[in-house]
Amino acid sequence: MSRRTLVLLFLAFSLFYFSELGTMPLLEPDEGRYAEIPREMLASGDFVTPHLNGVAYLEKPPFFYWGNALSLRLLGENEFAARGFTAAASVAGILLTYWMGSALAGWRTGLFSAIVLSTSLYYYVIGRLNTLDMTLAISLLLAIFPAYLYLSGKRESRGYLHLSYAAAGIAFLTKGLVGMVFPAAILVSWLALSRKHREIPRGISLPGILLFLGVVLPWIFLVQRKNPDFLWFFFVHEQFLRYTTKIHHRAAPFWYFLPIVFGGFVPWIAFLRRIFLAARDAGKDFFPREDLIFLLSWVLFIFLFFSFSGSKLATYAAPIFPPLAVLFGRGLDLWAEREDGAVRCRSPLALAALMAAAIFWLPSFSRHAVDPSVWLKLTALPIFLVLLWGTVPLFLRRLSAERVVLLSFLLLALFLTSLNRPAARYIGAYKSAKEMAAVLNSSLRPGDVVAQYDTYRQGIPFYTKRRSVLVEEVGEMEFGADRAKDREEYFLNDAAFQRLWTSGARVFCVFKRDAMPLLREKFPGHRLLYRSDAGILVVNRP
Repeated sequence: MSRRTLVLLFLAFSLFYFSELGTMPLLEPDEGRYAEIPREMLASGDFVTPHLNGVAYLEKPPFFYWGNALSLRLLGENEFAARGFTAAASVAGILLTYWMGSALAGWRTGLFSAIVLSTSLYYYVIGRLNTLDMTLAISLLLAIFPAYLYLSGKRESRGYLHLSYAAAGIAFLTKGLVGMVFPAAILVSWLALSRKHREIPRGISLPGILLFLGVVLPWIFLVQRKNPDFLWFFFVHEQFLRYTTKIHHRAAPFWYFLPIVFGGFVPWIAFLRRIFLAARDAGKDFFPREDLIFLLSWVLFIFLFFSFSGSKLATYAAPIFPPLAVLFGRGLDLWAEREDGAVRCRSPLALAALMAAAIFWLPSFSRHAVDPSVWLKLTALPIFLVLLWGTVPLFLRRLSAERVVLLSFLLLALFLTSLNRPAARYIGAYKSAKEMAAVLNSSLRPGDVVAQYDTYRQGIPFYTKRRSVLVEEVGEMEFGADRAKDREEYFLNDAAFQRLWTSGARVFCVFKRDAMPLLREKFPGHRLLYRSDAGILVVNRP
């Protein structure tokens, strides 16, 4: 494929992933948290110790925060900028997946792999949210695949191996030990299963180790010097105990990730039967045995690792999707080869109808009320586009399989982009603190106190640019709060807050959505400013 075509692909994927990026308000809790930490970095000038609501927050390393801080500095403190670094990482991941597919099976496999990945529901959603898992997934891709190219003999330059070591350092600075454990374990698993265990020493490189240490050690040294308890908290509490115990209350069944991965490839699962038949007929031509073992080792190791974990979140599955997309892309490539140009795609039509029905009936299965007429207007375009995606290949009988894939990409990109505004109206109403913060900002004056009672809406500090006083709430900020010099001022119990409430200060306080009985009992003189599914906002005096 020519450089011009690659540039056009880059522009297409960038336009797709950056379109409507700022439409959705920051969602609770993760997006608010991961926007506020880099905002505080910029405000304080401290890029060594991340802070959340004014206290040290060392659950994660800082690379993702640094990227977000750069985006906020360049683009302003808004939703678009808060998600800009993740979107850029996602586009990079799509292009790297193209590279991986091309290197293993040719340019068309690479192109189809990139198309499948970019328009899969999971990757599109996670790839545009302000969370660090997509950055981890892409840095892991860059830490695993170049080393595979070198160790498998497909590339002779040791520069590929050194690139993997440096990328593993970035992965470590994104989420900790998994950044070096995953690449090493996946590559060793592949070598062992391929009966090439004697090649393992070739993967050990002194320059590579020095590169890795050069990436990670400066920050570890600096943050440990500023925070003497860092090493125990980060490596034992946040790495070992998070995986082996349920201290973060994110337990889920062993099979938790199965529906996430399967559903994450909607709508491309409509082609699974065709891909399976094409792969079966191709036999060894599907992938050389070594490449297939490598891709499956990548997928299965990460899948099983997180399935056994005591802490599970849907975003943890992100590193699985690039290698799976390459398997999908190769299957579509083989399908395109075996078709005679007269493709009749009935399966996309059935799935398109189901997707359209799901979009239309979604509010019916939620406790959050939506005006049916408004919802119908908002979703008219997405429903039309998804039905078009299902019906066009059916009626264009002479459409080649390759053009079916390309047409699917175009229509699915339009469809997914058109979902952003309906989703923002629907989800933003109860999953974001933006509207509450707007009411708060319209009333705040210098010297006013912003408090949150038995809750912490992460977006409030970001949208108000003010630190919150937390009442009967510490949660994930326990490490920093225990070491904060101003703990008694910003982390209060009920009695201390009652004294603040009745003092001469004007106090705004955020409560949970079901806290009205508590307000009537303990704060009878309050003035209600805002109430929704996102919570309740009151003030103690005009």
